Amino acid sequence: MKGYINKRVLISGGSKGIGRALAVQLASAGAHVVVTARGQAALDETVEAMRACAAADRVLDSISMDVTDSDAVAKGCAEAIERLGGLDVVICNTGAAQTGAVADVSAESFEQMMQLNFLGHVRVVQAVQGTLAEQGSGHICLVSSMLGFLGLYGYSAYSASKFAIVGFAQALRQEMALSGVGVSVFYPPTTETPGLEEENKSKPPVVWALESDSGWNKIYTSDDVAKGILRHIRTGRFEGVIGADSKLIYGLARYLPGLTRYFADQDLKKAFNKVSKS
Repeated sequence: MKGYINKRVLISGGSKGIGRALAVQLASAGAHVVVTARGQAALDETVEAMRACAAADRVLDSISMDVTDSDAVAKGCAEAIERLGGLDVVICNTGAAQTGAVADVSAESFEQMMQLNFLGHVRVVQAVQGTLAEQGSGHICLVSSMLGFLGLYGYSAYSASKFAIVGFAQALRQEMALSGVGVSVFYPPTTETPGLEEENKSKPPVVWALESDSGWNKIYTSDDVAKGILRHIRTGRFEGVIGADSKLIYGLARYLPGLTRYFADQDLKKAFNKVSKS
């Protein structure tokens, strides 16, 4: 991956899935990388994977940090910047999903999604933006989701938190541009990750039917999505997706929203009919 040699990178949510794939690809490309997450064991595995493909003189490290804890984020990010000797790229990648109809999802679950998926990004940005603004350079990439611009049945809590990231990113882009710092948002599609496996354990039958029969739900690997994110950061563009299918959905949702909702509703009706007959 060209363009990342000697770059100092902080990745929140870097212990598994897309975050680990990002870390390994950046380490292989010659970057200095610090990953954060809650579980130290998984972080250790990520660091080991980075060291297996990087030069011996690279800074490759981890910090156990809960992004729902403001004090922990402030302390962890400050420590990461110190270990890296500065900061060039920040990738906010924390997130999890809980599916279910609105009536079946507790208020606590809605709050948890906002705390982790949205405010987790906000806390990291607040902890690093001063360093980036002071040096007058750098880039912040906020990882949202395809459900951050297209809300679908069963993902009300998750989608709300991912939409919030986009609104935050739009305002942050203007704010940081005044200091010469780039901001972007990336919309991953459904991706093979431990998080997806956990999500699938409680996924309602209608959502299973909707996703298994819909032509809108191609599943990507973490490596592919990580490559897409790193390419997107290098372009300097604000919004990014991966794959022709995602680009089509993004274009339809933006320019033909009524038609997009019609297609989505037709898929949902088919899913309900399938479940009712089973």
